[in-house]
Amino acid sequence: MHEHQSRCFDRNTFRRVSAREFARLAGTSAKRVLALWQAWNRLAAEGVVPPAMALQLGTDVELPDAKQYPFYGEDGYYRSLDGRSISPERREAIEREAATSGTRPSAITYVIGHPKAVKTALLADEATRVAAREALAEFDARQAAADAADRPAAADVTRQRQSEYDNEYGEALHRERESLAAEARAARDGSEAEASMDVFNAMAEIRMAASRALARLHKQQIRFTADRAEAIAELCDGAEATIAAVRDLATGSALDDAAAAAFPDENGGLL
Repeated sequence: MHEHQSRCFDRNTFRRVSAREFARLAGTSAKRVLALWQAWNRLAAEGVVPPAMALQLGTDVELPDAKQYPFYGEDGYYRSLDGRSISPERREAIEREAATSGTRPSAITYVIGHPKAVKTALLADEATRVAAREALAEFDARQAAADAADRPAAADVTRQRQSEYDNEYGEALHRERESLAAEARAARDGSEAEASMDVFNAMAEIRMAASRALARLHKQQIRFTADRAEAIAELCDGAEATIAAVRDLATGSALDDAAAAAFPDENGGLL
């Protein structure tokens, strides 16, 4: 209710004002106006009175029985702390502690609304300091109890998440192993036709590469350095030996185990 608005009732138009302006016109405080507003809304929520926004000028509203629905007092619907800018969480905590200690919520609200006065009271009065120490000790005890109660729950959550992670990791590792095993089986179980075709293609590539090198030499006179010429000669010797071994294996003139083991060493580890 901070802006001036208009609302029509029948043929009349009335200006809606802020709580502060209403309080000024009524000769009271804005906090009291807001507290009364909230008290009325509590009664309306229980169906005792119509909602405040549904009220119309000139219409009488019968108020509820004061004994059955006390407006003021310890169990009344009017609460002075409603007039203060306190969050719902703080208001709930104040009401809860007030009910536990038998203190009026308005008294607690007044204290927390004057921190300088609290500081001054602590500096000036021993009884206040004793009460503050007792309150802090009780607060620490409550926190320790809450932590002790939360610790098993946190441990359960941690164990559950670790178990989920282990299961997911284990499943992923199992899938990876299965995939590698499948690839190994596929490679091991490949057909001889595919293997022979791979050998044929590899030898064809070697021949084509050698043909391209020979054509380049015929087309262009190249002067090789001594080191480069020696390296090319070693490659040709190694390739010749490798090709001969492939020919022997392909035509059935296979090397025995000892010769096959010695072949890479004798030919510069080209296999």
